[in-house]
Amino acid sequence: MLNKRAALGVQVLTIIASAPSDKTITANSLASATGVSLSYIEGILKDARGFRLIQSTRGPGGGYQSVAAMRDLSVWDVLECFNPPTKSSHGVHSSPEWHSTNLIVEKSFQFEKEFLQKFPISHLVPEWIESDSLKQTKSMAKSFKQLPKKVKPIAPNSVFDLSNFLNLQVT
Repeated sequence: MLNKRAALGVQVLTIIASAPSDKTITANSLASATGVSLSYIEGILKDARGFRLIQSTRGPGGGYQSVAAMRDLSVWDVLECFNPPTKSSHGVHSSPEWHSTNLIVEKSFQFEKEFLQKFPISHLVPEWIESDSLKQTKSMAKSFKQLPKKVKPIAPNSVFDLSNFLNLQVT
């Protein structure tokens, strides 16, 4: 059930969910933290946005944030959006061995689903996740620099005003 894309999706959403609620995480920082290409990360983020697990903010200071709290999000919720639905082939095989094998597969799937629904994603967050390797962007309203004071130039406005300016300087 757990393919590479789903495993990376869990890792990406764990990183996003572990960020403080007022911070966003950029796709570039997710790509560098996971060691995967930016385009692949963007595909994973698109799927997660489609299932409303994360939200995106555009522009300077933008990035991705988790919609749900980390303690409310189960591993199953995350895996669901990265695993395509499996096709059932009930009518294809009719042997008793196939039916018993299919029953075992269905029971194991139900066991896995029940376990992962009870397992919150917060248990997957390691202590080191909030390191400096993740670029967390700040809100732009708080990070503006103060503009320098305006200085009125002491010079003529035009060439024609130059003689008046020079007369003022002499007297």
